[in-house]
Amino acid sequence: MTLVHRRDEFRASKIMLDRARNNDKIRFLTNHTVVAVDGDTTVTGLRVRDTNTGAETTLPVTGVFVAIGHEPRSGLVREAIDVDPDGYVLVQGRTTSTSLPGVFAAGDLVDRTYRQAVTAAGSGCAAAIDAERWLAEHAATGEADSTDALIGAQR
Repeated sequence: MTLVHRRDEFRASKIMLDRARNNDKIRFLTNHTVVAVDGDTTVTGLRVRDTNTGAETTLPVTGVFVAIGHEPRSGLVREAIDVDPDGYVLVQGRTTSTSLPGVFAAGDLVDRTYRQAVTAAGSGCAAAIDAERWLAEHAATGEADSTDALIGAQR
């Protein structure tokens, strides 16, 4: 297995990094980014670019696993709700409520500390509860608030 990483430093926990480095089955390819996955019906190669030289090479591979959650993918919502300078969605207090009423954020969009699947799942559960409560509250008051902000819509 080859681990491709865009820098020569890692943010992973020291224990996990040491385990990976001590595993003979894991090869590290640092200072590289993935350019493309090659293959027609199955994966045959992975094109990578050296971040220092710009040189591209192809690794012969039969599978690809993409690690997610290491930077917030908030591009879809950035124009509709408040995000911090790093792209993390800002939520109100200890809730999942965003700056747009009725829109809730969870997981790696708000979590800059843990960024783990299990914490993202818990955060998603909290967002579902917050959304349910928001809907119940607005149904009870008869409010029919709406917004012109259609997140992700092409204008």
